[in-house]
Amino acid sequence: MPPAASPRIRPVERVRGTGDRLAGELTQADALRRRLTANASAHGYEQVETPVLEHTDLFLRKSGGDRIAQLYAFEHRGRNLTLRPEFTAPAVRLYIEHMQGDPLPVRLSFTGPVFRYEKPQSGRSRQFTEFGCELIGASGPLADAEIIGLALDGLRQAGVARPRLVLGHIGIVIGFLGGLEIDQRAQDWLTWSMERLRKGDDSAHDLPPHLERLEASLDESGLLPATDDIDTETVAAILRQAGVDFTGGTRSPEDIVNGLFAKRRRRYDAQVLRDAASFVSALTRLSGPPDTVIQPLRELVAARGLDLGPLDELEQIIAMLTSTGLNPDDIRIDLGMGRGLHYYTGMLFEIYTDSLAGPQLCGGGRYDDLAQILGARQPVAACGFSFGLERIMSVTSAMLDLPMPPKALVLQGDDPARALL
Repeated sequence: MPPAASPRIRPVERVRGTGDRLAGELTQADALRRRLTANASAHGYEQVETPVLEHTDLFLRKSGGDRIAQLYAFEHRGRNLTLRPEFTAPAVRLYIEHMQGDPLPVRLSFTGPVFRYEKPQSGRSRQFTEFGCELIGASGPLADAEIIGLALDGLRQAGVARPRLVLGHIGIVIGFLGGLEIDQRAQDWLTWSMERLRKGDDSAHDLPPHLERLEASLDESGLLPATDDIDTETVAAILRQAGVDFTGGTRSPEDIVNGLFAKRRRRYDAQVLRDAASFVSALTRLSGPPDTVIQPLRELVAARGLDLGPLDELEQIIAMLTSTGLNPDDIRIDLGMGRGLHYYTGMLFEIYTDSLAGPQLCGGGRYDDLAQILGARQPVAACGFSFGLERIMSVTSAMLDLPMPPKALVLQGDDPARALL
């Protein structure tokens, strides 16, 4: 009888959301990294390197809900660790540990793999390569224009003929939220929902669960009077008559009543928050070319009594960029941009290919609070950006003309040792 066939061993596949690189693609990626690094160096940005592995707290201090859910975080021997999902927080940590005494501004560049747990799809993987720059210790529109101009120049060096800039400013929404009497969770919900509102997701107007529950419970209770123009002693007496027992507690009846009034007042968080979502939607609907939307945006922001300073900054940034050759037709204003991270404080931007419907190649902005949140001795203004190298390679053929090494060697004669020479 013929010998029994050996059972087929199942191969070990690569992890979903990651990718292999063969020799040709790796050669192109290395050339792209060198070109971007050389361009940043020519502008005074020094290349640094940070570990792939960081303490999880580095990314929890000031990140949005989306980013926290994307962490590859784990506990190992009593320490909470994370594969880096981005470079900004590690670059700021590096500055705090090694460069706080250096003259400002500090200009840094970086490149390497990052890891985010998200649904793999076209142009989006769980491991990809970032290149970026951080300008630490410089504030104002001139610094913002420098970092945006560097990003645009880098993409042109990479072969993107006509990059399109989308420019925003989170300062208007931050100023708006600061004047509202809503709790921090409600503010976080609104900033987290900005990107969904910007993309036309009507469900982003739905209240966060804790406000839905609070509104419903207060509507059903019926214990509190319709007006606050009544003293706490009277309310306490009414509650006693209704059978409420205040004995055995650590708080006085007056303290308990004051707490109930505070909860009642918080029911209006829901109404205020819906109004806030509508305001952000109105900002987003006015997105478009600067010469057509700046004035309507000024009118909308002024009608709310908000500071017009962020719009002044955007106009200064645009003037500087256009003076260096950027076509005004390649700029779009979008004040609904949030970028999903809570550490941004001012200007925000994204860069696309010559069609805004194409993949996003770059994102960045200003984050003046992050250094102190991560332990710096004093506040340090900063802004920066990052590229996705795989996305750049997917839309440009600039690297395809690189010389490739021969795959075959023809020898004359019959001496195989000559192949080693």
